[in-house]
Parts: sequence; C-alpha cells; structure tokens
Amino acid sequence: MTRFYPLHIARSDGKTEIPTRTGKQQNGPTKEQLDRTPDAKGMQDYYRELGPQEVKHMDWRRKLAGMLMREIGSPQDKDKATTSILYEFPENYRLYEHIKSSGPVGEGNRSHRSKNHSGGGHDRQDAYLYGHPMGPRKRFRSPADFFPHLLWLTTDKDGDQDNCSCKICCPEEIEGDKTAKDKEKASTPAPSIKKEEGSTKSPAIGKAALSENVRRMSINPSQPTTSKPSTPNPLDGHIRTNSLAQRVTAPTPSPLPQPRSRDQQFDAEYNRFIFRSGELVWHNRGSAWGLGVIIRRWMQTELRNYLIQPLSHPLQHPHTSIIDQESLLRPWLAWSAPPCTTPYLLSRSLLYQQVDWHGLLTEKYGHGGDVEVDASILGAKAIDGTYTPFELLRTSVTQNGFEERYFNGMYLGAEKIWAGEPVRLRIGSGSDIMIVTAILERRQPQTTSSSAVPLPTPTVAYFVGDVYTFISRTSPSRTQVPDIPNFSALPLRVREDLRWRNSLTLPALGSYGLWNLVSPQARVEITDIKGRWYESSMLAPILQPDSDCRAEVVRGNGDVGTWMNSRGDSSNALNRIDQRVSAFGGAVPHGTNVVDGIDPPPPPPPQPLQQQHQPALSGDVAMLDDYLNLDGIDADPLSGFAQGFGNAGWGN
Repeated sequence: MTRFYPLHIARSDGKTEIPTRTGKQQNGPTKEQLDRTPDAKGMQDYYRELGPQEVKHMDWRRKLAGMLMREIGSPQDKDKATTSILYEFPENYRLYEHIKSSGPVGEGNRSHRSKNHSGGGHDRQDAYLYGHPMGPRKRFRSPADFFPHLLWLTTDKDGDQDNCSCKICCPEEIEGDKTAKDKEKASTPAPSIKKEEGSTKSPAIGKAALSENVRRMSINPSQPTTSKPSTPNPLDGHIRTNSLAQRVTAPTPSPLPQPRSRDQQFDAEYNRFIFRSGELVWHNRGSAWGLGVIIRRWMQTELRNYLIQPLSHPLQHPHTSIIDQESLLRPWLAWSAPPCTTPYLLSRSLLYQQVDWHGLLTEKYGHGGDVEVDASILGAKAIDGTYTPFELLRTSVTQNGFEERYFNGMYLGAEKIWAGEPVRLRIGSGSDIMIVTAILERRQPQTTSSSAVPLPTPTVAYFVGDVYTFISRTSPSRTQVPDIPNFSALPLRVREDLRWRNSLTLPALGSYGLWNLVSPQARVEITDIKGRWYESSMLAPILQPDSDCRAEVVRGNGDVGTWMNSRGDSSNALNRIDQRVSAFGGAVPHGTNVVDGIDPPPPPPPQPLQQQHQPALSGDVAMLDDYLNLDGIDADPLSGFAQGFGNAGWGN
C-alpha cells in the first residue's frame, strides 16, 4: 500500500463559534441546513460533516499537502508531493458536504440522474470548508480556494491577516479600499517577475525566483510542522499593492500571436468548442461517468459533436461513442480520479505500463474490482504526466550555446494549449493567468564524456507571456462599465467572459472586474502551469445549475478555475512524448488517430448486396418468429462497463 507522509499544521485561526450581537453562533451550517428531512415533494437539501476517513475528506487533505510541498518543501522533499497528506485540517476547520437530491421516481418527479462523478443519485454533492474567523458565510469551496490561506498559516510568523491573499481575507470587492493601507505598510517596491527580453536571456522564473520571498521548509513527517517567517511571493506583491500607482508608467501588453490553422482559429473564438481533439475528458455513459480521449470533433446542424475513445487496458477496448452535448463532458481537471477498485492495485503504486493486465483479468492477483475501470484511471494519470509540443515554428541558439525551439502549441497533460491563449498559473495569487505569447523548449549545449561519447542534454520547457491578476473596482454607475485598461489587448474569449461577469456584478454589487497586467513577457516553467483557462460563462453552467453559477459570480466566486484541479495533482512526473497518440499508450486501440479540423467524418461505405440464394423458409410460425427475434439488438454493449463505473463510486 502507498505510504503517505503526514504533515501537521501547528497554527490555526479556525473558530467553531463566532460572536454576534445576540450571542454566539456556530461557525458552520445551521440546524436547518443539517436537517435531512425531505420536503413535501421528496426533495432533500442538507449538509453533513465529512469524517477524516471519507474519500472526499482525504482527497482535500492530499491535494493541500501536495501544493504545500511543491511551494515550500525542500528540494529533497519535492518527490513527496504526491505522497503527502495533511494529518488533519488546521484546528477548528471542518469539511461539510452539501447534498441536493430530487424526489423519488414514481411520485410525479422526473427520474434524476447523478450530475457529478460522485454518483449516489444526488443532483449536487459540493464540499465546503468551514472555520474561517469571519463566520460561516466565509467558507472555502475547494482545496485551491483554501490553499492561499493555508500557506499564510504556515509561513507568516506575525499572523497578520493582511498578509493573506486568499479570497476571504483579501476579497476582490474591497481591493481598491485596501490600496492605501497596503502602500503604508510597503517599505520596498513589490518584487516583479523577470521580463523576457529575447532568446539570448537565460530562463527566468519558476520556483527558484520565489526562494527570496518564500522560505522553503524541510517538513519532517514524524514531527509537527512549525511556522516559518516568510513574505508573500512575487505575484502576491502585485496583487496586494496597486502596482499601477507605484510605477511611473504602466506595463504595456504584448501583441498576440495570430492563429495559424482552422483549429487554432476556432479555439480562439468565443462560444465555439469547449473541448479539443486529443484531450482527455470525463464523458457521461448514461448511468455513470467514464474517462476517454477526444479523437475527433465537428459541427453538425449547430451541434458540437465529439468522438470519444474510452480508455481501457491493452487486451480489450470499448467502441467509440459520439457525444453531441457538451453538458455530457467535463475537463479532466474538473474532478479527481477515484482510487482503484481492485485490491491488488489499491495496495500498490503501479503505473499503467507496469501492470500485468492479463494476470488481473484471470484473477491471478485475487478477486474483486473492475479491471477496465482501473485501467482507465491509471491510463488517465499516465496521460496527465506527459507533454507534447507541436508545430515547430523556429529554432535559435543563444550566445551561451543554448538551443531554443519555439512551437505553436503544446499538449500539456490532458489539455491542448495554443500560443495566444490564457493558462492558469500555480504561482502568484492562485487565480492569476498568463496570456501565452510563446511556447519553447530550451536545451543545454551538447557535452561529451571522457570517452568522447555525447551525453544527453537536459531540456526544459517554458511558457512566455503576460501575467494578469483579476481585481474588482467600484463603479460610479450601475448601468455602464468604465473603460478598462488594456481591454482590447486581451484575447476575445477573455474579453467576452469578462463582459458576462460584469453584467452580473455591476447591477448587483455596483462593482466590475478587470484583468490587471502585472508582468509582461514573463517566462514560466511548464511545471508551474495549472492548465487551460476556461470561460466561467461557458463552463460554470455545465458544472452546476445556471442560477447557482450566477449567484457564485455575484458572491465574488466567478472564476471557474478556482474550482478545478491542477495538472500534476495526480502524478509527479512530466515526460516529453513526441506524438500525442503515443501518450495514450495501450489505453486506446492500436492505430488510433487524432483528427485535426472540424469537418464531420465521412459516411460509412455502403455494404455490398449479398447475392446468395437463401433457402426458402418453411415450417410453422413459431420457427419464423424465432428467426426474426430482434430483442436486445439495441442493447448498450457497454452497459456492463458503465455499471462498473457506477459501482466503483467515483469520489470527488
């Protein structure tokens, strides 16, 4: 069984009760919210506290520990990022699950289908972390949401809440009001990301540049972790101070590279395709969700069609399926993969290519579980640990002899990313984005050993682009958004999504949001890329009901990226693969191709007529009925696989 290293958080600001005008109040769901009694229509809407041994509780603690190890762990502890777990949440922080279920079938209610991968037949099963001293309304909705606060708890020796960059301690709505206070406290200019001035410059940021601002801690799993002094990282400095006011001149946004293909053009447009060919996704299989790769997409009668190849083991592969509703798809990073179902794989840390699939199928290693489900889980994790640059544009050599190769795009883990579009960043506030202007690989000069044999040259991949952070401002009018700096320099998808968000916050709050340029032409290693940036206006209504996602925007939780995972959360390695199909390995059939473009597939060739003489049918009518018995011909051949997913209990 995989050994996990427990991390102990020695400091907490959590409260189980908060003072109010009428006395003390529980810092969690109310008694009414905890009541599981169905209403007159059989609807259930309640909260329940999750125990430390439940999958979702452990998943939160594992993700938070992994992010903490990557951010402040010592170099020798980096390999423990995927095998660390918080021993418990900081004191007085508690995780609750919000469950909504439709009424029972057969009482006038529609047959409800699970809308998330957790199964269980519930319409919603969201998790919230309570305990923030500002009260139960200030709760964290995801590990990524809570991580800035956890980082502050573990690194700020003074415990000054003004140093915390989480959305609760530093809400977007009051950012403008805090500027004056922050400027008084700032004794030195905010550190900035190194600027990319040309191919002759050495690699810039990544984790190394943060070492002066975030002290790395060597975390001993056997002892409680103690708080260490630290100051915010470079991008936090830009967020917590008004960088535009501190500079003599505002930074200038970089020109966007132009699309070079139809695929890239379509992906740059708003409200086209959410998903892309070659991407790993969750797909709805009727009674459960599965994992597969998109091998083709096309438009037909205004419908966006996707051809999905489900993942499996090398000995048997399910047939492809066509999905014509994007609501039946999810990005890989939208959900967390569950643990394997077979006891043998559950007790071992094996990679997809290390598994004896034939032995599992023949029950050589014991009984129980679903081999096909487990193969899809391990296959997806293997894909998540790969990257494949494509469309080489040019090659240059620096003065120091480094070779730099520039590409138009890259498959990074599960996703396809183009130059000219936004990506989510690990560094900074946790919700910063980069508008990518260049994708490159940098290779060290060739060296030889003492025997004159050329040695392998390390290669590092980078994204170069402008870094933006989202901030809110109070508007003098609730009917018109003021002019936004650099608005026209943003990609079309970002601009249209911002219009949507402001259309909700302006009339409700009197505030509007903007993407503030904090560092032009920064160079970031791909290990610091969370993944693609998705329009909240398009993806949020798929992940939750439209009315709920609009309410979240008004409450200041409008960025769907904060609800999602990051690439690498399920795997620590990142291997370069020359061809995208090769990253799928044996999880897809041999000869599988990823088709570019948006043209529909050609119709199947007509079947030649059989000119064979059939014997005349004779006999009684019963024999004729048996001959024409078509019962079951339309049965789903994958129903067993789908049922296996449902039985596996896909946990968040």
